[in-house]
Amino acid sequence: MKKISIILLIVLLITSCVSSTKPFVSEPYTDSALSVDEKLTLGGATKMALPYPESYFDAKEFLLKYTELIENAEDYILISTFLGSACEGLEDFYNTLAKKAESGVDVYMILDAVSSLDMTESKKYMYPLYFLKESGVHLIEYAPMSILRIIAPQNLIIRDHRKLVVVDGKIAVLGGMNMNYISLGSDDVIDLQKDSMYVFESANLSSALTDEFVTIWNQITAVDKLDRASLKSYSDEEDKLILDGYLFNQGPGTEASMSTMFASLINSAEEEIVMLPYMALLDNNMFESLKAAVERGVKVKMYLPIDSREYVQKALYYDYHRLVEAGFEVWFEFSGREYNNALLHQKLAVVDNQYTVIGSANFNYRSMKSSFEIALVIDSIDFATQSLEQVNDISKDMKLLTLEDALRLKKEKGSLFNYLFSYYGG
Repeated sequence: MKKISIILLIVLLITSCVSSTKPFVSEPYTDSALSVDEKLTLGGATKMALPYPESYFDAKEFLLKYTELIENAEDYILISTFLGSACEGLEDFYNTLAKKAESGVDVYMILDAVSSLDMTESKKYMYPLYFLKESGVHLIEYAPMSILRIIAPQNLIIRDHRKLVVVDGKIAVLGGMNMNYISLGSDDVIDLQKDSMYVFESANLSSALTDEFVTIWNQITAVDKLDRASLKSYSDEEDKLILDGYLFNQGPGTEASMSTMFASLINSAEEEIVMLPYMALLDNNMFESLKAAVERGVKVKMYLPIDSREYVQKALYYDYHRLVEAGFEVWFEFSGREYNNALLHQKLAVVDNQYTVIGSANFNYRSMKSSFEIALVIDSIDFATQSLEQVNDISKDMKLLTLEDALRLKKEKGSLFNYLFSYYGG
């Protein structure tokens, strides 16, 4: 009975989608005559000039910066997160957020409803964020459980996986960190996830993220509507705009998708593709696009984590051999323990040491098809070089995965059942 129920769930996952992976193997994204800029623009990108961001790879350091940003807010704060919950290590942060709302700053927060079903280590320490409403924080959940959604369960499959912050229309933040115990709040009982967040002093990016936030906010609620005109926008100082950026928002009100973004970059690559995909569960279109890159002489490198959730790791072990067989250079975490506490949760791609992808999207089937995601492509050799240096630092604890090891892991620990569930369910 349990397997039948999960099979039915997988059917729902297959039929529930916000996008398609066809761009990976279709024109115009496979057209070698088009430039990267042309492909990204055709793929729905919002192109903008940007300042150089502050990059955070240490969660504790980012939490201090995040708290500082909240403390300095004067007008409004917009927050969207996938997994959000309170714990002892985040008390100061949430108290700061509550005090800002009490002082008259407008605070709006979107929380995906799966937060209450958090299956990471956070589940042992977390408690919900509803208490923030008492301080005047406008808090709503995306796709909460309800009778209507049980009747039409495909509506429960699509999740809002984005992580973004806007402060006063001037500061924009995006990346991969959730707002929970395992991402930001651990008190050293367990290692925090290895992840990244990026802080931009950018009115351009703030305005674009505010547009996206208001769109989904007003789609979710019928009683607490947001007036975009009430959220001030500003102009950037031209001399600080040194980067070209392409924003991709896969969600309501936009034609952009993670598939068109990644397809544009992978199919244009000439030398090297470096990826931190998190859960590298690829469908055939994604796989064939990377395989074609290898066949034309591009080096494809993937850096893969060990997940402490054994059911997830069994799924990943089942498919790693396919990546190695295709000629990808696969680096894998080994620490002397069966599972690493410090999960490599970071999402990153660098193409030809020029184009860097940051944001919420994993490079897997679910992020392409069944999640709202936000990602930014930065066209900058300097920023790409910085990102690759950070990857090199991460890879010191990894070793190259051989085909022999990959096949052994599949045979000894892989699970087709877990693979199918994680492939569609993430």
